[in-house]
Amino acid sequence: MTVAWGMDHRAIEAGLGPAFVLTIGIFLFVLLAISRCWMHETAAALAGVVALWLITYIGGTFVPALHLLDFGEAMASVDWNVIFLIFGMMIFMAMFGETGALRWLALGAFRMARGNAWLLGLILVLLAGLTSAFLNNVTAILLLVPLTVQIAQTVGVHPFVYVIPEVLAANIGGAATLIGDPPSTIVGSHLGLGFFEYMAEMAPVAAVCLVILVGLAGWLYRHELSDARQQISPGLVAQLEAGAHVTDRPLLRKTILVGMVTILMFLIGPVFALPLGVIALAGATCLMIWVRPNMQRMMREVDWTTLFFFIGIFILVGGLQQTGVLRRVGESVVKLAGHNRVMATVLMVWVSGATSSAIDNIPYTIAALPVADALSAAVPGAGADRIFHWALILGTDLGANATYIGGAANIVAVGLLAQAGYRVGFGRFVRDGALVTVITLAVATIWLLIRY
Repeated sequence: MTVAWGMDHRAIEAGLGPAFVLTIGIFLFVLLAISRCWMHETAAALAGVVALWLITYIGGTFVPALHLLDFGEAMASVDWNVIFLIFGMMIFMAMFGETGALRWLALGAFRMARGNAWLLGLILVLLAGLTSAFLNNVTAILLLVPLTVQIAQTVGVHPFVYVIPEVLAANIGGAATLIGDPPSTIVGSHLGLGFFEYMAEMAPVAAVCLVILVGLAGWLYRHELSDARQQISPGLVAQLEAGAHVTDRPLLRKTILVGMVTILMFLIGPVFALPLGVIALAGATCLMIWVRPNMQRMMREVDWTTLFFFIGIFILVGGLQQTGVLRRVGESVVKLAGHNRVMATVLMVWVSGATSSAIDNIPYTIAALPVADALSAAVPGAGADRIFHWALILGTDLGANATYIGGAANIVAVGLLAQAGYRVGFGRFVRDGALVTVITLAVATIWLLIRY
């Protein structure tokens, strides 16, 4: 990953200087602008980035203490692996969408569940969790959300009813394996864990949290799902059946073949130290060379708004790290915990969860790794069972469910919904995500304290 702990060298010397305060202020303004809908979230993120650069280059020229984050440091703070992973998978989905197979799959899922909105929701949530564990949660969301929108329209429910639980399931499922979510990969690689060694520790608690999510989703959306049963009409089903056929079989065969090879490479890529972004981009490029689509039309299908929102958030969080804000959070955890194993575990889970709900969990995980190492060294026995590293993984993965800017899968899902004409407000996502986050974080904390 591109954000390095060593980037905080200036922050150590600066302490609580103007750069520290200004970076927090800019980040809080962006969060407020997004949550209060003052402007589009991408515009808010880019406004924050521009503010960081203008203060750095203009103010920093006269007052060196106002150097927040220059252009080179900003580019280093962007996780280009994530950006290219999403871009590559968007190309795949654009090609797949041209075949007409999404409506055909939607009809198949509808028939499998016999039109039962509750059963469809259960299938989609479990599918999101399992797919996220064995591919990664961003890929799972890119594959499932377009299909889910088709299904939701068929059964007469708002797509939020299915998509928001899918996103929550994707983050939970991502914690189950080494390749499911970037924080899992970062910590697992740091510890030198193998795929099955990691899975043996994290899959059981992820499975418990996924079961809890299924129950919570059924309760949260009980009215919408109950009403949906009454809204399905033979005419609506006939309309779906009329349009549910593959329109371009050669393109579908090529997309499936290249897609299967790409998925295989996702699974064996760690053997060659291949980043997921490289695999996704290689697969998308091979498909474009083979198919030779209209490139201008294909590029219009890419959700550039979401990609630039990602870049903006990465840079803003890079500013927080560069000026020592994330380091200060980590130092506070160490200071509060002392040598108390229970207190340290609780703080690691909940501080990680709270922080990951407000900033992207990838850079936070990198910044918090030395804190987990320090606690493991300070608390007797903690280094052997790695409890604080497991707490960091669960806190960051589950905490990302609280808001739609907490994780990559969340941002991608919101972008896909917007493309389909359904805009998710910040508060709308928090309404359901925060409840699930609090309950699953509590379950994870209890699990850790009992298991270790």
